[in-house]
Amino acid sequence: MSLRMLIFIQHWQFTSWEYLYFFGNPFIMMTGIFLGIRLFKQLNESKTSFLADLKAGMKVAGMYAVLMAAFAYLYYSFIDSEYLIMKLESQIQIVIKNGANQGDVLKHRENGRFFLSAYFMSTITLVGFIILGTFYSSLITFFVRKVRNEA
Repeated sequence: MSLRMLIFIQHWQFTSWEYLYFFGNPFIMMTGIFLGIRLFKQLNESKTSFLADLKAGMKVAGMYAVLMAAFAYLYYSFIDSEYLIMKLESQIQIVIKNGANQGDVLKHRENGRFFLSAYFMSTITLVGFIILGTFYSSLITFFVRKVRNEA
């Protein structure tokens, strides 16, 4: 959240600095998953199974996904409500520049209003982070178990 707010405050939207948010979020998620698995293993004195470790990582990923989806909705609805409108208009200009007729422009604008809405963006954020969290949790669980010779 702080990365997104930093980009907003510095007016770095639509610049290459915006990639800081897109690459920083997975790093933060992976760190949280690793720390969650590590804490789970420290709290359990006996050897844990792969599935139990995976679940520990997924708990962290799930909480992160819900938190980020709620933040995405609030961000696009209230904090930077002009962002999605400006994004849609820049895409409309590209369509016009490519020689689309008036009907195509209207159809693109109508579709863009649905896909570039706060509700849709928060839903995509939730689903995307759940999928990424599952992948990262299984990958990190595998490597943690490999390093500890538990495989």
